[in-house]
Amino acid sequence: MIRWFSSTTSRLTLVAFSLFLAFSTVSRLALLGQAAGDVSWRPSLAGAFACGLGFDVASALVAALPWLLLGLLMPQRVWQTRFGHWFYAALVGIEVLILTWISVAEWVFWKEFGVRFNFIAVDYLVFTQEVLSNIFESYPMGLIIPGMVLMGVGVAWLAHRSGLIRWTLAGGTRPRHTAVVVLAHGGLAAVAVQFLSQSALPTFNNQFNAELAKNGPWSFMAAFRGMELDYEKFYPTLPPGEAHQLAKQLLVTRTETAASPAPDDLARLIQGAPAEKRWNVITICMESMSGSFTGHLGNAQKLTTCLDQLADEGVYFQNLYATGTRTVRGMEALTLSLPPTPGQSILYRPDGVNLRTSFSEFTERGYDCAFIYGGHGQFDYMNRYFSSAGCRTVDLGAWQKSDVTCTTAWGACDGDLFRKTIAEADADHAAGKPFHFFCMTTSNHRPYAFPDGCIDMPSHSGREAAVKYSDWAVGQLVAAARTKPWFANTLFIFVADHCASSAGKAELDVTKYHIPGILYNPALVPPTQVAAQCSQIDMMPTVFGLMGWRYRSLGFGHDLLADPASPPPGRAFISNYQKIALLEGDHLAILKPPKLSAFYTCDLASGAVTPLTGPVTAALGTHAIAYYQTASWLFKTGQLKQAATLPQAK
Repeated sequence: MIRWFSSTTSRLTLVAFSLFLAFSTVSRLALLGQAAGDVSWRPSLAGAFACGLGFDVASALVAALPWLLLGLLMPQRVWQTRFGHWFYAALVGIEVLILTWISVAEWVFWKEFGVRFNFIAVDYLVFTQEVLSNIFESYPMGLIIPGMVLMGVGVAWLAHRSGLIRWTLAGGTRPRHTAVVVLAHGGLAAVAVQFLSQSALPTFNNQFNAELAKNGPWSFMAAFRGMELDYEKFYPTLPPGEAHQLAKQLLVTRTETAASPAPDDLARLIQGAPAEKRWNVITICMESMSGSFTGHLGNAQKLTTCLDQLADEGVYFQNLYATGTRTVRGMEALTLSLPPTPGQSILYRPDGVNLRTSFSEFTERGYDCAFIYGGHGQFDYMNRYFSSAGCRTVDLGAWQKSDVTCTTAWGACDGDLFRKTIAEADADHAAGKPFHFFCMTTSNHRPYAFPDGCIDMPSHSGREAAVKYSDWAVGQLVAAARTKPWFANTLFIFVADHCASSAGKAELDVTKYHIPGILYNPALVPPTQVAAQCSQIDMMPTVFGLMGWRYRSLGFGHDLLADPASPPPGRAFISNYQKIALLEGDHLAILKPPKLSAFYTCDLASGAVTPLTGPVTAALGTHAIAYYQTASWLFKTGQLKQAATLPQAK
């Protein structure tokens, strides 16, 4: 066996392969240490490490290919020179620096999200300005970067002192041996890329164990290649006619009737009221505002005294769930009223423009619509999405310097955002125009910076302080709005985009999707507690119902207050990127590649799940498939485009 590694090319490949494998192993152990309190210390952990080793080997085979190519291209006589030795030592140092960077990045990513690299990491690579600035604001990079450089230099020096450099470059050409290594290595790498998939991993009851079974760089490339997943190819399906028929049955209510008897027409007519109300509407989409931060859902730290008071005085949704784990998912749900189609958010996709959204109903009634954001709206393609939906984009680039008092990589603080919102509302009111604003906050995001002196906790002191500041800023917004002549005719929507953390032991932890939702203005809506299990996709239909608007909808959301005597059935949609789920009561159906489904009974308070069997799974599964299959069909076939939507009901 040793003789096959007697050439310089094979030794270069072997060293690169070994270094990658060593760093992958150390990274997995480091992540295990970070998640020690969450993993399942049962035999399945050994299985996770065994699977992880398989992905590590496959990743190392691919990562070593450039070294294989370099060995073939570089003449042997060059390797034997002093320059060749120094050049190779420098390359070893650079490789170690890169591997160290990957390991540190993965550790930080795991600390933030509790998973290996996924779509989020791909997003962060695309939008480097905000991400790099945030990293430098949040972590001591002045120490970390020199430490990584020292690691690279140190390993290169050890390789030189130990004779590894000399041994590697002392190999000959040996064409026959080299050819065998090239064919074997290249063939194994090609087989791994072609046939090895994370979707083939066994099912782990503990999600942290499942993540440890992966390899970070491999997961990154898998996410990069799979920004959008074809539902019919990867998920359980029903015959199209059956899926449409069942979806229509599930969506129709006494006040939300089918627009036509056509089997593939999912549009519904929303009855409305004889006289429509023309309220102004301001949506405050709050960054990472988990329900667990609020007093109404059991938090005793008094972090959200303002939101809790607004919940008492407004329409409060007690059992509201976010559809996903990213801001763009929340935006998608709130504006399209659709379940989360698998893969990346619709905002991200090239065809995610010129869609009929909730803004369409406002613009057709002469409203001024605006997306107001304290950051740069090109991030996550937010400006592209909102502008194509008929909104003015008022992001940080459109602000005056005097508008900003405190900013981070993610944008101006919430207090600045709300002052800008008040100013925009004043301008529209003065011009005699009704308005609908969608405002996105940023302060509840690492590095958790905000102006000092606002609350009894200092800036940069952690998530709880940021939550308390964001809540304080909401109080300031409402207090300022009450002094304005337009306040009496303005409905405020306070809702989270997603929870602060999505990591949990369960395959999908329902507690990581429970968020607050409030409709506020005592002059317009009386205090009401909505106990029904619901989703972000139900928020705008409920608002339209309160205003008595008659319209045609392709959304799947319900007006939760339309028919107290016969309310729509409670259900919620939750997802990560590959797993999409339907929650009905405490029953959870999860759909995932390759065409798999899993059923659980959930403890809604703790997130603990137990496998669900029996006849109930058949109905639950077909409901989940019907919802997601038809929602994916609507987007894929262009039904959501503004030009494709039938005229508003008369």
